[in-house]
Amino acid sequence: MPEVKKSVKTIEVNYICDACGHGMMEQRGEIDPASGDHPHACVICGHQQSFKLTYPRILYVEEEEGTQGCA
Repeated sequence: MPEVKKSVKTIEVNYICDACGHGMMEQRGEIDPASGDHPHACVICGHQQSFKLTYPRILYVEEEEGTQGCA
């Protein structure tokens, strides 16, 4: 099957700390194999929280899409 190319835009997705409201959450440690959770900690206050996704993360969207519909 032939290759298909298209322009994409790179979007960085961060999660702001629920505790201090200023720092960004960063993955710390390994995924929990039982729950699938990724441990994270705030880069400012150190608050720890787990998520199903990792932060920061990168999304790729088609150029004409912009940031609408990013999840």
